[in-house]
Amino acid sequence: MSRRNLLNVLDFLKRPNASELVSGTKDRVNLHDKFRNAIDTAYPGTISQLEVEAQQKAAARKKKVAFWDSAVDANTGGFKFSF
Repeated sequence: MSRRNLLNVLDFLKRPNASELVSGTKDRVNLHDKFRNAIDTAYPGTISQLEVEAQQKAAARKKKVAFWDSAVDANTGGFKFSF
């Protein structure tokens, strides 16, 4: 698993049926908490940093104007037309 997928894996492990879907371990209780603690111990601050980056990306996506919206908005230098 890469850093890029870490938050996805944590979200997956939060699912109620995650213990049924994960193989390779006999101890399937609290997989999310155990995995998160192991990552925090081995790589302190990584999860927090990735969560902040994900929030920043989400905020940037909200601010970004869609191509079509910019094309039909006369205020942004595009053109406007109607039928």
